[in-house]
Amino acid sequence: MKRISAVCSALVAGMAMTTVANAADLPKATQTMLKALKFNADILSGVDEELKVPQAWLDAANNKEKEVIIYSTHRPKDWQKINSVFSARYPGIKVKQSEVRTSARRYIRPLAAFKEGRYLTDITIGLSGNVYLFRQAGAFADMSDVPNYKNIPDEAKQADHIAVATRTRYWCMTYNTKKVKKEELPKTWDDLVSSERFGNKKLMIGNRPNNWLLNLWESQGDQWGQDFTRKLLVNLKPQLRKEGMSALLNLVVLGEGDMAVPSAMNRAGPLVEKGAPIGFHCPEPVPYTVSELGVFKGAPHINAAKIWVNWLLSKEGQVAQYWAEESTPVHTGLQRKEFIFFPEAVAGKKKAVLGAESEKTSVRLAKYWDPLWLQGGGYIPPKATAIETKLGEIINGGRKIAFDVKGKKHTASVSGSRTKITVGGKPGKRGSLKAGMQCKVNYAGDGGEAKSIECK
Repeated sequence: MKRISAVCSALVAGMAMTTVANAADLPKATQTMLKALKFNADILSGVDEELKVPQAWLDAANNKEKEVIIYSTHRPKDWQKINSVFSARYPGIKVKQSEVRTSARRYIRPLAAFKEGRYLTDITIGLSGNVYLFRQAGAFADMSDVPNYKNIPDEAKQADHIAVATRTRYWCMTYNTKKVKKEELPKTWDDLVSSERFGNKKLMIGNRPNNWLLNLWESQGDQWGQDFTRKLLVNLKPQLRKEGMSALLNLVVLGEGDMAVPSAMNRAGPLVEKGAPIGFHCPEPVPYTVSELGVFKGAPHINAAKIWVNWLLSKEGQVAQYWAEESTPVHTGLQRKEFIFFPEAVAGKKKAVLGAESEKTSVRLAKYWDPLWLQGGGYIPPKATAIETKLGEIINGGRKIAFDVKGKKHTASVSGSRTKITVGGKPGKRGSLKAGMQCKVNYAGDGGEAKSIECK
């Protein structure tokens, strides 16, 4: 599906200010946020108008519902920043947020509950491109009646308005500034694969095609996608790296390669601020992704949920989200240099945006990408398997566990955010794991990461 749109020139110029906010009139929590970010109050111009919602919503939320339940991936310290600003505006609405890092718990289980007539949450944030699952089930409410929904750029909206974009991310490339001159950077993605400049191991590629190539594949079509992928993975003879995307940035800084793909702008920016020899560049069209949330249709706290979403889409909510996690705002009035580390990398360029059929495109991409990745020596982690075992050794405070599998010692890393841990049927942490516990470990092979650990 061809969906390419121009990036607004407001990326550099910013929006014209209409009503300048008076800092003294803002809640103390908002003032604290602005002070921490060293922003002037005028960045929130017009916020009072943005926060106007139907009185019926306020009455129901404050007098009847009194709370809203949210599943998201926000860590506690990040969420505290966001919630401090919201709660100062709406003290009558208590927000019950759960940090849910795995997709199964964040949206699969809530969706299954909805199909059974139950609700686990009012809002789920971080749909990972799976809006279609909720569409098929008729699970999400139409959000076009939320006043600040208009602040979302049209290319980031679902046609049926059942999901709300909350933040944006640009996935392009990083390069070592000591090895690459700006004039050598490819203007288009075709330029990258048609030149030998970054061939023969100079280009490092992470195995995350859905972060960037999926956008390009959808916007340019299947034939282009296949031709580009073969030139990229075969002709260029790149380094096919098994590291995560943050580690890939460090490899660029260290000079392990001249360039790396894909790289997120908001991850590269802080490294530049620290003086690292790394730059960020986007060939055209620019892969542009959004993170989305959905509000369950008929949710018990539907009015409070809409008020919260409206606030998040306001300038105040978007700035609070940036304060918490340096997320690029989706608000059309905040596409400015304060929030975008490299405005020159995207200003005036066309964007490649995911369409409604992206899940089908993703399947076609994987069928073509995976064999070429393996053929080139790329690593694909094994599928997770579950085994019943006794924990033999707890290493580094629970960051790694050792256990016996058919007489052989296996180890598995334990993530503090991704690994689901239960002990005696109750949620646990890495520190809850003890040697000698009888557990069911679901892990991706010896040395891989544990998906879940269920101990008696």
